[in-house]
Amino acid sequence: MTDTRDEESRPQGPKGGFGTIRLLFLAPLLDALADVGQRIDPLLREQGMFRAQLETPYEIVPLHRYVALLEAAAAKFDRPFLGLQMGAGFGLSDLGPFYALLRASGNLRGALDYLALFQSRLQSRTLFESKRGTDTTTYTYRIEDERVWPRTQDSEFALSGYVHLARELVNAKWAPRAVHFEHAIEGREDQLADYFRAPVSGNQLANSLVIDNDDLDTAFATSVPSEDRKLRTIMEWHLLDLMGPEAAPSESFVSLTRDIISRWLGRTHIDCATVAAELKLSERSLRRRLTEEGTSFRELLQDARKERAETILSKPGVSLAVAAEQLGYSDTAAFSRAFKEWTGTSPRRFPGKG
Repeated sequence: MTDTRDEESRPQGPKGGFGTIRLLFLAPLLDALADVGQRIDPLLREQGMFRAQLETPYEIVPLHRYVALLEAAAAKFDRPFLGLQMGAGFGLSDLGPFYALLRASGNLRGALDYLALFQSRLQSRTLFESKRGTDTTTYTYRIEDERVWPRTQDSEFALSGYVHLARELVNAKWAPRAVHFEHAIEGREDQLADYFRAPVSGNQLANSLVIDNDDLDTAFATSVPSEDRKLRTIMEWHLLDLMGPEAAPSESFVSLTRDIISRWLGRTHIDCATVAAELKLSERSLRRRLTEEGTSFRELLQDARKERAETILSKPGVSLAVAAEQLGYSDTAAFSRAFKEWTGTSPRRFPGKG
């Protein structure tokens, strides 16, 4: 049978659509650059944004344009630590009604869990998740689209912003155990360490805050548990309604499958059956839908692994064993064979690994 679906419903380009972000996060940029006045306006217009949009903070704009705006502003106005400056000035009051919800969360873990709950509504195609260990919990922030690069200012804004919020909720001297950035930080170490008051490392697989569990689970000094539970429930309902539903996914099953693979890659086993289950399809149905759209699950998984592999290997200091683990390979030999098949060269010879 001839496929008569509208061509616009098909995947546009090889890697799916970009994410979005709420204009709520434009205000910290303009605050940090208040001294440059209207000289920022041409950069805003280039990315399709305007000062007047601050009146509609929940309006969404393309994430890649916002990230590009931060990088362009940092370069134009010679502000290499623009993102850090934005985060240091981004407090609870800038979150609007989220202020009360985070205050009522009871402890720092609860507050960060609420930020994770609303992540997809505030900024799509972006990971914010936690992994709890014996003594610490690691909170990871990463834009899941590798095309959005460079993104130094956004990453430093995100982590410094989380830390500033934590200091307002706990105390002004609070500090994480360690801080990791996905970008290189040569020449930036002292200023970053001075702000975070913790060891800072670069060229990591993701942007992360390592936080002591005791810090996360200690009740806020002003916490009133019975009242907080009622307030949290009321605020959560109202905020979910205010923010509206999560961004509607593309009708393309290729795009949906890519998004799931990107989210799970390196964190759990991925196969067609489990992806189909998340999409509430049978494995056979998903394979048929992907075939109709001109690809296969294996091709999408290999594309995601290749893209992630090239990103990981471009960062100095990352071993092949770590790269293999992050891409779901059982050992470095299997990863090396696959990488050579993709690129025609050994991962040890890949640019950046010399």
